[in-house]
Amino acid sequence: MKSKNELNPNKTEDPFFHIDPKSLFRLPWTRADNAMTWLEPTRKCNISCEACFAINDPNSEKPLSRIKKELETMLYLRRCDAVLIAGGEPLTHPNIVEITSMIKAHNVKPVIITNGVNLDSKLVKELKKAGAHGFTFHVDSHQSRPGWEGKSEKELNELRQYFADMLYHEGKLICSFNTTVFPDALPYIPDLIEWSQQNVDKVNIFSLIAVRLMETNGSLEYYVQNRKIDLSWMAYSSAKPIEKLSTHQIYQQVKKAMPEFELCAYLGGTVLPDSLKWTIGCWVGNKKRVFGSMGYKSMEILQNFHHLIKGTYLAYTKPALNRKGRLMFLLGLFDPSLRKIAKKYLLFTLRKPQLLFTRIYSQTINIMQPIDILPNGEADTCDGCPNITLWKDRLVSSCRLDDYIKYGSPIYFIPKIK
Repeated sequence: MKSKNELNPNKTEDPFFHIDPKSLFRLPWTRADNAMTWLEPTRKCNISCEACFAINDPNSEKPLSRIKKELETMLYLRRCDAVLIAGGEPLTHPNIVEITSMIKAHNVKPVIITNGVNLDSKLVKELKKAGAHGFTFHVDSHQSRPGWEGKSEKELNELRQYFADMLYHEGKLICSFNTTVFPDALPYIPDLIEWSQQNVDKVNIFSLIAVRLMETNGSLEYYVQNRKIDLSWMAYSSAKPIEKLSTHQIYQQVKKAMPEFELCAYLGGTVLPDSLKWTIGCWVGNKKRVFGSMGYKSMEILQNFHHLIKGTYLAYTKPALNRKGRLMFLLGLFDPSLRKIAKKYLLFTLRKPQLLFTRIYSQTINIMQPIDILPNGEADTCDGCPNITLWKDRLVSSCRLDDYIKYGSPIYFIPKIK
C-alpha cells in the first residue's frame, strides 16, 4: 500500500519548511464565483515554451464577434473580478486593443498574459487607454525567445527589468511575472526573489509555477472515452521523466532569500484537499528590509469584504495600494501577523527615524503546483481553479482545453498493468 507521503507530493520532512494548510486561509473561489476568468482570443504564439499546455495554432485567431459572445457567456456563467487575456500570445491578435476595451466595458479588470515579445511603449499606452489593468509577463529559461536562448533565470532578470521599467514609466498598471520552474531553475529562485524585492516599487506580483510534463513512457496509459491514445502530440508531453517539483520545494528556495516570507492563503486539490495547488503570500517592507508577511486573517477579510461590497472575490489590487504598505497595519486589529510587523516597524523607526519618510510597500509572491497525476491515475487539479475558460458554452480548465478541442472530453489516466 502506498503511504500518504507517497500519494501526496506536498509532504516534506523538514519542519522549518513545512506548510500547514490549517494555518492558511482556504480561498472560497468556485467554478461559478471566482476572482479570475481566462479568455483566449487566439492560440497562436510567436515563441515556444517547454511544458506549455497549449498547442500553437497559427489559424486559431478568433473574430471579434466570437470573442464578444465568449466573453458574455463566461461572465454570465461565472462572476469574477478580472479577465485574463491569454492564449497563445494575445498580443499577436490584431484587435487586442478592441478586446481590452470590450472587457473593460463589462466592469471587470482586463489583465494581459503575455511573453512581451510584441510589446513596446506605444502599445502599452494604447492598451492602458483601452482600460488594461495590467500585464503578467511569462519569462523563463525554457522559452525559445529570440536573443535570450541559453540564458539562466538570473540572467533573464535583465529582460524582466526591461518590462518592469516599461510599465513603471507608463504608470498605474499592475506589473506581474510568471516563471515556470524546472529542476535546473530551482537554485535560481533566491536570485528571482532578491530581484523582485529590489523592484518592489515596480513589481506587484511574482508567481513561481512548478513544471508539469506528462511522461509518454511512464507508468500511466492515456485514454479518452475508453480509447487508448498517444499523448506525444501534446505540447506538455515528454518522453523523458522530469522531477515534479512541489510547492514545498519552491517555498524552501524563496525562504533562502526572504526568511520572513510566509504564505497566507491557498487553493487545495480536487482529490487531495490538503495539497497546495495555488498558494499566496504577501510581504511588507522595502528594498532593504522585509518586516514580515500578512497573515491568513487579512486575506480572509480582504476577499470577503471585496465580495460583500463589489460582489466578486478580489484579484489584482490597484498598483497604488501596493505602494501604501502602512495601510495594511490597520488590518493588524484582526491579524496577529500584521501586529508583529507594525511593532517591528515602529521599533526600527526608533533606531532610524528617517524610515518614517520612506515608502513601505507590499508585494505578492504566488507559488503554484499544477495538475498532479497520482499513482492510481486520479488527477489532482486546483479546486476553485482561477484559470477557467470557455469551450462550447461550457466552463473548462484552461490547462485541459486541448483535451476538449481534440477529443471533446478530458483525457484520463490508467496505471499500466505490470
